[in-house]
This record gives sequence, C-alpha cells and structure tokens, in this order.
Amino acid sequence: MLPLWRFIIRWTVTRPMPARGSANAESREEVRLYAPQAFRTQKRAVTAADYSFVASLHPEVQKAEATLRWTGSWHAMFITVDRKDGLKVDESFESELLDFINRFRLAGHDIEIEPPVSVPLDIIVTVCVSEGYFRDRVKQSLLEAFNSRDLPDGRRGFFHPDNFTFGQPVYLSQVISTAMRIPGVMWVDLSGEENRFQRWGESAHKEVEEGRITMGRLEIARLDNDPSAPENGKIEFIMEGGL
Repeated sequence: MLPLWRFIIRWTVTRPMPARGSANAESREEVRLYAPQAFRTQKRAVTAADYSFVASLHPEVQKAEATLRWTGSWHAMFITVDRKDGLKVDESFESELLDFINRFRLAGHDIEIEPPVSVPLDIIVTVCVSEGYFRDRVKQSLLEAFNSRDLPDGRRGFFHPDNFTFGQPVYLSQVISTAMRIPGVMWVDLSGEENRFQRWGESAHKEVEEGRITMGRLEIARLDNDPSAPENGKIEFIMEGGL
C-alpha cells in the first residue's frame, strides 16, 4: 500500500455562469488621478484643528475651537462651540454633538463640549440729528439697526449673534458707518466723557483710541440691548439737534 503522501489531489474550479457587472482594471493614469483625492477626505480627528473642523461640520455650529487640556489625570479635548442664532449649548445639544463627533474621534480621546465666553458690551453714542428730522424717530431707527435680531426687511441687526464669532473684534468704524447710514443722522461722536465703547462692567482700556474692542480666542462679543438684562450688553444714544 502506497503511503498517503504519494497521493496528489487535484481540485478543479468551474464557473457554470458568466460573470456580470465587472469592470476593467484602472489604468496607471487613472490611479494617479483619483487616488490622491480619496485620501483628502477627512474621516478621523486627531489634532485640535481636526476636532475644530469636524465639530464645525454640524449644521447648527457656526464655528468651533478645540483645545487639548490636562485634566489632572489625562488629556481631554475641550471643544468650545459657537452655535448658530446664538442658541445655548445645553445638555441636549452637547449630547447630539458628541454623537456627531464620535464617528471621527480616535478611541481613548475624551471630549468635553463647552459654550463660548460671552463678552457683553457697553456702548453710549452721541448722535446729532439733521434739521427736519424727529429725534425720537431717528433714535428708533438706530435701535432697530443695532439690535440682535433679524430685521423686517430680511437683514440682520448689527449685533445679531451670527455676525460675530470667536476672537472677532468690534470695530468702532463699523459702528459709526452703520449709524451714519440711518436717515437723519448728521454726525456721530464717541469722544465725550458721557460716551462709552468698552466691555460692560469693566473700565475702559483705550478702546476708543484704538478703534476696537478686542476679543480673546474663545470670546464672542454680545449685545442684546435688553433693558431687563443689561449684563448681556447694552447700547444707548444721546440725541442732539433735530426736532
């Protein structure tokens, strides 16, 4: 009897039906053209910049800033979020955003979602009204132009939350130019002692001289002009001239 190792078993593979739906192999030229594009698609988050970008892809996020911080035991990625329309970054939204980011983050990365640092403003402007215009009507137009809501004609008020984001200064020149576009405004002044252009609740830091109120990396300017909540920013107009 022959030993088993002498036997050679041959298998035959058959294909009873022809293949369908196949495609020809890509040429070298096609590989050079399409392969780089496949690797440009961001499908993971590793660095702080990656997490900022990924969080900003959420449809309700205007902008996000990520910061890697040491918690005392390990590093965690803190993502500060500027939500559209000035909506709050509450627990419900935090949970939704975390689920959105989980598709991109690496295992072992702890993530914390934070609201932005709101900086309320304190602005008092002196306005000279042209002859033939009523001071009260001009003032009402100014308050409407500088509010934080959507205007009836579809435009946004100057201090609408989506007009400002992280680190964006408030420029005095833009305040003046917006006021000067109001019919009946002859000139605008912020040089008097009664005028203000600064952070609410703080002393002036030469903002008028420098022409801007600066913001930190995670700070966003805010001015709701709500009389019942001046701590959320306010603007006043001292009216002169006119009727």
